[in-house]
Amino acid sequence: MPNREGRALAIESPSGAPVAVGSAPPSVRRFELVALGAVAAASVVYFWVLWVLWGNTVDPLRSSYPGTIYDVQARAILSGHLSLPNGSIGTEAFVHDGHTYTYFGIFPSLLRIPILLVTHSLDGRLTSLSMGLAWLVTALFAVLLLWRVRVLVRGDAVLGWAEAASYGVLLASILVGSVLVFLASQPQVYSEDLAWSVALACGSLFALLGVVERPSWGRVSVAGVLVVLTNLNRSTTGYACILAAFVLSAWFALGRAGPERRSWALPTLLVGLLALAAGCAIDLAKFGLLFGFPASDQLLYREFGLGHINGGHYFAIRFLPSTLQAYVAPANMRVTPFFPFITLPASPIHPVAHTPLFQRLPTASVPASAPLLFGVGLWGVIAVFRPHRPAAIRALRILLIAAAVSGAVVMVFGWVAERFAADFMPLLVLASVAGMVDIWQRLDGRSLRARRPALVIIGLAALFGLVANVGFASAPSAGWTQAQLTNYVQAERIVGNLTGHALDGDVVRGDRFPSHASLDQLFVLGRCEAMYLSLREGPTNPAYPQLTWLLVEHSPHVPLCRSLAGQR
Repeated sequence: MPNREGRALAIESPSGAPVAVGSAPPSVRRFELVALGAVAAASVVYFWVLWVLWGNTVDPLRSSYPGTIYDVQARAILSGHLSLPNGSIGTEAFVHDGHTYTYFGIFPSLLRIPILLVTHSLDGRLTSLSMGLAWLVTALFAVLLLWRVRVLVRGDAVLGWAEAASYGVLLASILVGSVLVFLASQPQVYSEDLAWSVALACGSLFALLGVVERPSWGRVSVAGVLVVLTNLNRSTTGYACILAAFVLSAWFALGRAGPERRSWALPTLLVGLLALAAGCAIDLAKFGLLFGFPASDQLLYREFGLGHINGGHYFAIRFLPSTLQAYVAPANMRVTPFFPFITLPASPIHPVAHTPLFQRLPTASVPASAPLLFGVGLWGVIAVFRPHRPAAIRALRILLIAAAVSGAVVMVFGWVAERFAADFMPLLVLASVAGMVDIWQRLDGRSLRARRPALVIIGLAALFGLVANVGFASAPSAGWTQAQLTNYVQAERIVGNLTGHALDGDVVRGDRFPSHASLDQLFVLGRCEAMYLSLREGPTNPAYPQLTWLLVEHSPHVPLCRSLAGQR
């Protein structure tokens, strides 16, 4: 294998010694500059969505319901047990043997403990801070993973500015051209769970690839810690990383990495076994099971009669036609002439093949919403699985297959929602990194004229992904404040006037709520007594119109309404 360059981003010289920042070769300095620029630019978008999102102030403690589950679990851990106070987490609770538990992992709760030890004032208010940290961890491991794959594939090949720029675009797409931005728009326990799932899975893949590249006790130890934490956070990505460790152990044992590395089979096996044991211990303590949880113990399951849907089974192959339509169909998104132009579909997908789902929320497909990650990722999968590849590249196949397991679970899950696209992220990150590196290996030495089409396609795909995902994130959702709604409609109005699609042409007026609502429709009650925005498409429930219509303004302060409705 070609010699690796010395690298400053926690990256080592060929001898394994760290390289001082000032002594890093030009390729490393170029990569560091582009990576830091990409992360810095992406952070502006991400933290605006996470901490502002049409609000009037920056609020690092912004959260939406439910936001207290991890805090309640953290305080239970501080008391020496995993059971929670009865009634503390609503219908998300699992009641087993008279005790209340949550199925959410303990990792985000462990993060909170140092803060909760000294104050109660931040209980239920730490979600956004935790998600911001998860995003930074994702950025760190995406950068490190990209460089590790490049060194693995291209050795000490010089990194040019065009290649470096494309890596910066890829990193930005991972961070703000993906579902991570949508998660940031809804800082709650579900989003935090998935944000850390992506971060820790990317870290585990990076660490396991390091064991493949050059095994050492230090690298095995780091991989062990990260895989354990991944499994203590979310089982889909956790078991995927455990699978990767087990298969890599067999790979070492069979001599696929060379006979001199057979001795690393047992340490790699222990990585998976330790993580498996940690997860099983938690499940056993909570539910008396080694794996998973008893769905019938959940209050949500009982109160809403979910046992009558598909026999109460959350996972089944029969859901596959519906999930394929939701997550894979290339046209599954909504394009409108009004700001933000690209949003989630107007209405949830309907069950396919007469198979009802437990929940159907508007969901955009992965190819449509993240075209760069999907397209380059597909290229990467083909490149890695080409025959006659070096041993280290063949090991990438193991990690890709393991990462795909997380997404495969979602495809047989009876709950469809945009946030679950995050379970595809570990695969998309690893595959797109491999694909981008392979593309530039093929373009190496070619003229700018030959490279220009690739650069244009990469840039356009990244731009579309950014616009799409920011559009998904910036559209209204339940729980928005009136200030957020007012600022959002004002932005719609300003952009509409600039593009020639004036918003006042999309206003419905009347003395009562319309019987049917269109997504993002504005309704003016009477002579600007109030103005509302529709949250979903479908019939209005006369008894609970607030489920569909969100209040934007009400009399006597209705300047935006008067402007749009033509009232003076």
